[in-house]
Amino acid sequence: MIIMIVFLMLTLVLIIGTAIYLDYKKKGANNIPKVNSEEQIQNSKKTKKQLADILEIKIVGNIIRLGNRYSSIIELGNVDYNMLSETEQESIENILIQTALSIDYPIQFFSTTEFIDTSKIIAIIKENEPKNQNIKDYQNALINYLENLSNNRSISIIKNYAIISYDGNLKNAEDELNRKILSLKNSLLRAKISCNVLNDNELYNLIYRELNKNSSLKINNEMKGGNLYVGKQSKK
Repeated sequence: MIIMIVFLMLTLVLIIGTAIYLDYKKKGANNIPKVNSEEQIQNSKKTKKQLADILEIKIVGNIIRLGNRYSSIIELGNVDYNMLSETEQESIENILIQTALSIDYPIQFFSTTEFIDTSKIIAIIKENEPKNQNIKDYQNALINYLENLSNNRSISIIKNYAIISYDGNLKNAEDELNRKILSLKNSLLRAKISCNVLNDNELYNLIYRELNKNSSLKINNEMKGGNLYVGKQSKK
């Protein structure tokens, strides 16, 4: 009888204790401040960072800064290798081997497909207005052809680039990159490969095109330093 009473008392204490604990936990949950949905949206917007914030990337002139690494990008021309004689082919191969062996600094070679851009050629044609009507008609027909060629997104070309880098500070980076660029350009020129160092506008457009492959837009001065990647809605 005594054992039964003890068990009943323990059961009663357990029930009361559980009720008190659950009530305390419920009050504690109600005291947690609720975050307004608008505040959550604002906070999520603040967390969105631009490419420059994420990668610490900065473009000054023809130099890209990524952390403590400074790089310049050179657009490489093409050689119609199959149209050369065997002697010329062998000569170019030897020059390229010598060039590769002389490289003792960080360098990357990068190939990408790009849509045909005829805007520069069209601008040059429009600058010259012929007086002869036949020539003018031919000029207009050529402009229309070039515009259609540029708008045809199924036609693309392969572009090759060399990325030369230097690790250090900006003061030494400019001199070192210019020295390495000049050395590489002279070596490749012997192999009949033309080189063009990309300026800041061309660098922004190259990065923009690589991040937005399906977009036909070009980056402008207002977009520089902003979001280089756009979503589907922006592309439309």
